[in-house]
Amino acid sequence: MADTPTSQTAPNGRRLEHDAPPGHSLIAHQVHGWCSACPGVELWEELHACRQHQRAAQDNPPATDRAPHPSPEVARHG
Repeated sequence: MADTPTSQTAPNGRRLEHDAPPGHSLIAHQVHGWCSACPGVELWEELHACRQHQRAAQDNPPATDRAPHPSPEVARHG
């Protein structure tokens, strides 16, 4: 595992499991020790943890996750 978890328990209070059970996200379990398929964990918690993990890997992450300019699709279609 590349980084050390800051917590020794998952958001649902259970211990971390780095080997994903069947039907769970292998990558999320390898990185965080849990995923949104775990009982008591919601999808937004996994997405937030993944985004925080990505931001931690950047030398100078942006202050916001918003794009600096609208995409061409948004500019065309509003």
